[in-house]
Amino acid sequence: MPEAKPAEAIGGHREISVSGWKPHPKNSLRGFFTATLPSGMVLHDVMLHERDGARWIAFPAREWKDAEGNRQFARFIEFSSRTVANRFRDAVLDALDRHLERLP
Repeated sequence: MPEAKPAEAIGGHREISVSGWKPHPKNSLRGFFTATLPSGMVLHDVMLHERDGARWIAFPAREWKDAEGNRQFARFIEFSSRTVANRFRDAVLDALDRHLERLP
């Protein structure tokens, strides 16, 4: 796996890269992939979802059951605002689209 370099080491370029696409169509889920951030952080098992023309990403979460036995999910990753989350989502989806265009 290539080692990510800090943004300042690559001239301030801040591009997300995607690898390891695994199709897994089920309900809105389309598949899983790995996203490597410019900081060097690697996010495994990011999920691509799609429904009614909308696409979004989801991160792995810890499943638990509430008092009524309903499945709930505890988030590991959270954004400080909806604007920041949307900007990140758009950047990851752009990187994923570039990755998928290169696949045979």
